[in-house]
Amino acid sequence: MGTERRPRSRFYDGRPYAATLDRLLGRLHQLVADNVEPTGRVLDVGCGTGDLPRRLAPKADEVVGIELSPAMVDFGKERLAESPLPGVSFVLGDVTEVFADLPEDHFDLATMVLVLHEMPTEAHLPVLGEVARVARQVLCVDFRAPMPWNLAGIRNRFFEIAAGIEHYRAFRAFQCAGGVPGVAREAGLVYELLRPVDAKTMEMGFVRRAI
Repeated sequence: MGTERRPRSRFYDGRPYAATLDRLLGRLHQLVADNVEPTGRVLDVGCGTGDLPRRLAPKADEVVGIELSPAMVDFGKERLAESPLPGVSFVLGDVTEVFADLPEDHFDLATMVLVLHEMPTEAHLPVLGEVARVARQVLCVDFRAPMPWNLAGIRNRFFEIAAGIEHYRAFRAFQCAGGVPGVAREAGLVYELLRPVDAKTMEMGFVRRAI
């Protein structure tokens, strides 16, 4: 996601992403899907090429993926045309704008997998706040803060650097913000840790509005 919070594609989005990073993230996406109970409507924020929405399809009546990259959305739609999945759809745009007219709790669940750490700091609160508004609960997976310096942590930092200076700066700012728990706390939301992931370099947890 870019600093403008407007649709744009990176050089590796779409088919190159599907051929490389989707393969690396497949196990993580499946882990997320395995932790989702059968439900009605699911929103996947930062859906990429649509790999996670496809894995969530058997668990939900409707899965909507939203993404800022036109190349990602186009690839996801092309794959749906080749292998249709009833109830799965993709939307291009900023989640803080696209669903502004929806009521609270329109979605039973939202998922955000390695999304917040890519955003500029100023987008953290409005994005997480809006997702927590339109969904009853948000299942987040992202890097721990601080992330340990084990082999998985070194690998993850390498990928963050390889994605470009803007991407790495966002990652560093996310670490300074305290990761998902820190962002949730600043947004006035409740964070519940579910489990550590990827040699404890990531964590999976639920974000909800305070009662």
